[in-house]
Amino acid sequence: MKNYISLLIFCLIPLFGISQAPKQVVDSIAIGLIDKMGQILGGMESCTLKLSTMQDQVNEQGLYERRFNTHDVYLSGPNRFAIRSRGNSGDQGYWYDGALLTWYSYDENNYVTIPSSSNIIATIDSVHTAFGVNFPGTDVLYPSLADDVLENFDMVRYVGIKTLKGMECFHIIAESETHNFQLWIENSTLYLPRKYLIMKKGPTPEIFECTYESWDSGEQLPDALFKFTPPENARLISIMPKSL
Repeated sequence: MKNYISLLIFCLIPLFGISQAPKQVVDSIAIGLIDKMGQILGGMESCTLKLSTMQDQVNEQGLYERRFNTHDVYLSGPNRFAIRSRGNSGDQGYWYDGALLTWYSYDENNYVTIPSSSNIIATIDSVHTAFGVNFPGTDVLYPSLADDVLENFDMVRYVGIKTLKGMECFHIIAESETHNFQLWIENSTLYLPRKYLIMKKGPTPEIFECTYESWDSGEQLPDALFKFTPPENARLISIMPKSL
């Protein structure tokens, strides 16, 4: 990814490891909407929101399983975030204070602390690369999203205004031979993302869906919010890099 946004939500899955077809059908309206969304998000200094994710995947037992999670997200650019996640993946939290990234399991009362990079983007990227920690929902928030879509999909179209939970949204669809990507952008002066979906095609399609709600970009967030304090009797554990 290029030109990363300075404010990031958590959880990344490898959305764009997709080969590009030799010919493209590109709707300039769709690309213009994505660019506008990225410009506005890139200008935010801080924000809070709620994130809901749904993922269909083949599980460890070979069964096709649908998993749901919700996330409370607090961001302060360029180098702080806090996240509380609940759902099928457990009850857990993340804190990044500009120097350390801490993951804590409320279910097991243990935590991991990792030295981090100097900003949100570099930290998320390095943790994903080194430890395989995924932060779903982030790709839609990059200013480079339009370039990434053009690089990886051979058809990109604006398909009209659709209503999501009573809110009008611009609906964009991108297709490649292997993937379908859909994005709904709020029809307002803020052009906020409201939902996206990525589907890996095949005999057992894998689907990831992310819904963004309760956006607030006007609140000043206290520094203490991004500092992790271990609860009583919490255990500090280690995590091994993927390459080891």
